[in-house]
Amino acid sequence: MSVLAFHGRTEAGVVIKKGGPVSTALWEKKVGNKFWVRGPYGHPFSVGHHHKLLVVGGGTGLVPLISFLVHLRGRDVTLITGARTSSELLFKDWLLSESKDHHFKLVFATDDGTYGEKNQVPKVVEHVLKEGSFDAVYTCGPEPMMKLVYDLAMQKRCHIQVSLERVFKCGIGICAACVIGPYLVCHDGPVFSERELSGMPEFGTSRRDLSGKRVPLGSGH
Repeated sequence: MSVLAFHGRTEAGVVIKKGGPVSTALWEKKVGNKFWVRGPYGHPFSVGHHHKLLVVGGGTGLVPLISFLVHLRGRDVTLITGARTSSELLFKDWLLSESKDHHFKLVFATDDGTYGEKNQVPKVVEHVLKEGSFDAVYTCGPEPMMKLVYDLAMQKRCHIQVSLERVFKCGIGICAACVIGPYLVCHDGPVFSERELSGMPEFGTSRRDLSGKRVPLGSGH
């Protein structure tokens, strides 16, 4: 789940992908029901002086990047986003409209080729990075995908910012449930640059389960 804020609108929303019991319960809420939200915590993406930008979203990782796009107006932006199949592409029509209105390049990819390029997102990123140069890369999505994007950015010696996800319990840097390397994702992240990522051997390989045990990335809860 992720908070979504569209530029020019006074309201924000929460995009939820139904999976476990919590997300299913939220999915089944009716109009007028209320739920409690804490946050935001940690550190967001930052743009700085970078002008030519590559933004990479995988699956529901696209959602926070949509909120981020408003801060990129006036810059040279290429957005790559993908999903397994066309029906899982999020906010496709809105992105197509925005890309025309605000003049950023938009590339869709689907694993099965039902829309856009028939390829996985990292392969599209590899091609785009070979064809051009960028000042910075911003990415959010499945961690194996982000690790591949990170490796490609490092090959090009390109600045990168990655939004990580780990188990949060306290959310304020006390319980250490979200530890990765010497960092706490809730307090020091969730956005990290290549400087911090280079000191995280767990990045792209492992995570900690609810008990704090390190387990391979992608294994069950």
